Amino acid sequence: MNYNKQKIIHSFNQADSYEQSAKIQKTVVKRLVSYIKELNFDPSQPLLILEIGCGTGLLTQYLLELFPKAKFVITDISPKMVERTKAKFEKKYSNVQFKIMDGEALQLDQSFDLICSSLAFQWFEDLKGALQRITDFLNPNGVLLCSTLAQESFEEWRAIYDHYDYSCPLQSYPKLDKLESYWPTLTGGGYWETESIIDSIPDGLEFIKELRCIGAHTSLASHHSLSAGQLRKVIIKFNSDYGYTTYQVAFGYFKRFSAKGFFVTGTDTDVGKSFVSACLTKVLNAKYWKPIQTGLNCDQGDTKTVQQLAMLSDQQVITPLIELQEPFSPEEAAERENIILDIEQLDLSLSFHDQPYIVEGAGGALVPIAEYQFMIQLMKKINLPVIIVARTELGTLNHTLLTLEVIRKYHIPIAGVILNGKPNPANKEAIERHGKIKVITEIPHMEKLSLEFISQLSQEIALFY
Repeated sequence: MNYNKQKIIHSFNQADSYEQSAKIQKTVVKRLVSYIKELNFDPSQPLLILEIGCGTGLLTQYLLELFPKAKFVITDISPKMVERTKAKFEKKYSNVQFKIMDGEALQLDQSFDLICSSLAFQWFEDLKGALQRITDFLNPNGVLLCSTLAQESFEEWRAIYDHYDYSCPLQSYPKLDKLESYWPTLTGGGYWETESIIDSIPDGLEFIKELRCIGAHTSLASHHSLSAGQLRKVIIKFNSDYGYTTYQVAFGYFKRFSAKGFFVTGTDTDVGKSFVSACLTKVLNAKYWKPIQTGLNCDQGDTKTVQQLAMLSDQQVITPLIELQEPFSPEEAAERENIILDIEQLDLSLSFHDQPYIVEGAGGALVPIAEYQFMIQLMKKINLPVIIVARTELGTLNHTLLTLEVIRKYHIPIAGVILNGKPNPANKEAIERHGKIKVITEIPHMEKLSLEFISQLSQEIALFY
């Protein structure tokens, strides 16, 4: 263990009055708990939950109350913190293990449905690498919820140190876009939201004492300590110019994909989703599934079409959950057959195994399934990265950019765009530039799959899978 880690452990081991001084930590924990409550986990289920950086158990208390049937592993790098949390809860709760452990180097032989951490990640030396490793401990559809400090934290203090050209002891924290780049995009999807919390501090000296009380005063290794006179100047200027400090807190959410594979949607009807789905199923040796099929009184349906195009075995094809006759949106087709659809009543779960899935939607992202329910909500429940199929000709820019915008609004990961039709380099470039997305490939018009094209697509899709 390196010297910096040892300093952090020593600081938190000495933080005897942590809870009396941890007002910001308590505020952040309550915010994080509100995110946890929105997950809609069933509290009656025996979930497996890991907490990283428990401190004195501020978040632990809420977790134990929210999930009485769960099994917990509660960890911290500081032996003293683990000891204090264990003393609080061990006698009352038999479903908890307490472990002294570095969150950057987890040594566990199990995976979890929920991993939580509040204001611990800012101490990590390699947050990107840590997030990659931590999310590997999630079960399919498992969630990581965390909070950490972002770039604008303590900006008032930094401004004062810059004003006097002093070496600032405070750590640097990442910008939001940097945090976004840390998520492991091949295994799941995540996002960050920031919130600024203003802490009123009439006396700068009290702020420094508070940091010591909670063990958060460890300075950068490169910092040169100020003289007593220099520190006094900093505190006097803080008291006169500010009297408060900002905590920019980033709340992170990451959900592991339900399985391997992709959800295929389109910018319009008849845009080529089924042909692209057949290509992808063939290339990945996947299972194909169209949960909702309409228009069966007009043709054989997409399931049979894809099976024939890709020459799939019966074992590679999953029967649709809903099969409707009229060639309309699922909502209207169901109404004409006096059927009431409800996404919440559909079993959209995928078995996690080595063989991937290609799941094809009906129409585009905002095609209605029922009142207040749209295809995009079905996408979110299935929880696979999305491939958008778009035309190459005039009109595709508007349709594709709007589709990208609405899918991102729902925080659904997008693997990329596949353009179907006569190659159009200008439209491809515009989609990538304005949509900030990669065009995976362009598929020219063809009646059947050729071995040459399948080989080409196999190489292109490998970058996204």
